[in-house]
Amino acid sequence: MMPYSYVDLLGEFQIGSAHPGGFDRTKAVLQKESFEKEMKVLDVGCGTGDSAFYIAKTFNCHVVGLEHHPVMIRTLEQRKKKEQTSIQIIEGTVENLPFDSKMFDFVLCESLLAFVDINQALNECYRVLKDNGTLIINEMIVKDMTIGDRETFKEFYGVKELHDETQLVKKIERAGFKTIKPFHNSSPLPAQPIDIQLTPNIDPELLHVLDTHVKIQKELGKNIESIVLKCKK
Repeated sequence: MMPYSYVDLLGEFQIGSAHPGGFDRTKAVLQKESFEKEMKVLDVGCGTGDSAFYIAKTFNCHVVGLEHHPVMIRTLEQRKKKEQTSIQIIEGTVENLPFDSKMFDFVLCESLLAFVDINQALNECYRVLKDNGTLIINEMIVKDMTIGDRETFKEFYGVKELHDETQLVKKIERAGFKTIKPFHNSSPLPAQPIDIQLTPNIDPELLHVLDTHVKIQKELGKNIESIVLKCKK
């Protein structure tokens, strides 16, 4: 068993936007929305904060970033101080959101649902959204992947459950969302580049994680697609 996980790799090297489509897709999706200054936006599993900081700076609304990985939280705090951005950083998990019901106008969820209890996560996102609020999901889905390959993928990335598009939409509907519209139909998920500055002090075990990631993406990338869904409460 590796001493580091894939998420540890992202945290240690402060890698942002490793989610489907990268930061360019996130910006394209967000620019189609009508954010207003008084709105409250929650970015669950915000990682190093690329999306959260972008929303705060571009639309000047109140943004809360939720994260539970300690290295990610440290990076968020450092970035907040450096960029002098007024986003609120909260430690917590999407399965048990530390917020009152009907608190947010938007919830953003990128490359997270596969790693958590998806039913509980969707229920919590629904709970904290205001009436007619919007959940934006940017998630990977699978296509024609064997059971063995699924297990390999799940074990390395720490994925709890892999879904195809139909399965994902059904679970969103079950959580209570009324309207589910795709921003982008499912499309092949290109390997997300990871830009790492190599130094002599890098733990070789982290490089082993990186090598394994590259190998799995090369072998199974054709079976992983991505989809962006706009879900109305």
